[in-house]
Amino acid sequence: MKFQTHFTCTAVCAAVATLLSAPVLAQTPDTIETLTVTGTRLPVQLAKLPASVSVLTEEDIQASGAVQLTELIRGLPGVSLSQSGSPGGLTELRVRGSESNHLLVLIDGVVSNDIGQGSLIDLAHLTSANVVRIELLRGPQSALWGSGAVGGVLSITTKAGEGTTEKPSLNVSAGIGTQGTYQGSINAATRNGDVTVRTYANYLKTDGDNISRTGNEDDGYDNMTAGINVDYAVAEAHTLSAKFRSTHYENDYDGTDYVTTGLPTDADNVTDGSQISTKLAWRYAPSTSDYASTLAFDYRKDENDNTTSGVDAGGTTGERLALNWTNFYNFDNWQVAGGAEYLQRLFEQRGPVVFGDPNQKQHDNTTSLFGEATGDLVDNVFATLSARFDNNSEFDDAVSYRAGLNWQVTKTYALFSSYGKAIKTPTFTERFGYYPQSFIGNPDLVPEESEEWEVGVKANWDSVTAQVSGYTADLEDEINGFVYDTTQGVYTAANANGESSRDGVDVEVKWLASFAKISASYSYLDADQVSYGVTSTELRRARHQGAVSVQSDLGTEKFSLYAKLAYTGTRYDTYYPPYPASAETLGLSAYTLASVNLGYQVSDQWALSLKVNNLFDTDYEDIVGYAGQERRAVLSVSYSYL
Repeated sequence: MKFQTHFTCTAVCAAVATLLSAPVLAQTPDTIETLTVTGTRLPVQLAKLPASVSVLTEEDIQASGAVQLTELIRGLPGVSLSQSGSPGGLTELRVRGSESNHLLVLIDGVVSNDIGQGSLIDLAHLTSANVVRIELLRGPQSALWGSGAVGGVLSITTKAGEGTTEKPSLNVSAGIGTQGTYQGSINAATRNGDVTVRTYANYLKTDGDNISRTGNEDDGYDNMTAGINVDYAVAEAHTLSAKFRSTHYENDYDGTDYVTTGLPTDADNVTDGSQISTKLAWRYAPSTSDYASTLAFDYRKDENDNTTSGVDAGGTTGERLALNWTNFYNFDNWQVAGGAEYLQRLFEQRGPVVFGDPNQKQHDNTTSLFGEATGDLVDNVFATLSARFDNNSEFDDAVSYRAGLNWQVTKTYALFSSYGKAIKTPTFTERFGYYPQSFIGNPDLVPEESEEWEVGVKANWDSVTAQVSGYTADLEDEINGFVYDTTQGVYTAANANGESSRDGVDVEVKWLASFAKISASYSYLDADQVSYGVTSTELRRARHQGAVSVQSDLGTEKFSLYAKLAYTGTRYDTYYPPYPASAETLGLSAYTLASVNLGYQVSDQWALSLKVNNLFDTDYEDIVGYAGQERRAVLSVSYSYL
């Protein structure tokens, strides 16, 4: 298919040959993990899953000493981060060259994308405190999770959502650091008869950094997050559960100098935001039957209000209400799941009437039917198949699907391949606009559609695991949200009349040595878009990137060390100089960020750690004009009771 696809296939074949020619140190893996949320509604062993997936465990997260989730995700295969400087600034995540609103994010099983912000996820407001597991599944997953799961699914599990509790536990931590940083967290769990309660809370405050290249104003950030999960075993076959999570944050952000430079400049701008997630579920699972079912209600609300110099600058509210009924059945070597879902999305936009009236309320709803099956086709060949039918109140019906095969060639090596189609519906702003005098919506937009082929190999030796995958994806009807309408003299949104292609290779290797756990990753990406016959490189996506991390106890019982190097290659971004100059495409320099966390176990209950981010105080940009985060150090103390 083009040079890019040829390169992808060549690179994957070379990597496969390398893995297959490596010495066989053992024939069976030490542990078998089961993926139960991200990749499938059915429990599937990671070794069998015909997909490229990365998992960070509670041990990995604690060893890193990470304060924000971005520190953990940066460097994972296929990931491109765009961070507008200081903590709290907009942080977008693109997977395999897709758009920032093409990644579906689940927090304890609740879809957490912000409807009010184009259904993207702003990672700036996700702290790592009380997070026990992160799963990133790459590739189209709309067949399971609906619109938006184009580039993949990111699943985050907190202490409250990790499962049953057999005995009481308590964890408390507090930290202080540079840039006026303070943090604290607590989580507790207990069980009384048939009732289990798990709860957590964490707080982060920092004076931040100065993201603009001029001035000296730092952009501060506050974040308070809390959650609780209650499980009640009503009877042998019936379990009721309730989950609640709330985040409130406030972050300062800079303005733009539209007159002189077109770059960020110090300003008294503040965003006040809140996020609420709720999940209520009834689980019916009799021990004597192969049948089970779950009826669940999910609710998500994101609210953002902005002020400039204390004056209202507008805001949005997005709400997502979903009712889902899923049925499960096991027979022989196969598992099947199927059900129905009703989804309603609510959107409110508000602001002062200056260049037109931005105030509006919109909504849509979708009724869906979905199904999934997993099992052994023949000995050593595992298959997954999923499909979904969406009936939307505003768009044509849509069908999403995915099929995959995993062939366990030997006890050490497995080959896998998958093919899938995913969709992304237009955002409310793209359809209905913002300021009528500067941007009008296009109600005739159609959903974006992406199809992807993936092929890869997994290997498991005595102390080394590895996976290599190559993919090629085509995105049709991509929505361009910055199209000039000559008839009305304003900007609007439109479906592109060409295809966007994404071709790449993802590599991940983990080595559990006697002295350390070493992880390494590398990604190659070639992402282009074609519009009216003109081909251009997709912005804010590095062609080459990778990371290496080391976890070690340093041969002692008291000390531990975590160190990570994350490399981001050159990218392109758009610079908008002051009127009447035209927009320019500029190259952003490659950079490497180093972080280190040194831990000391004072006793069985008490521990100390010192975390340093951007160890060498590297100067970098993810977005034109926005200075990256400066070196930051945090000293923490923690107490655990189990």
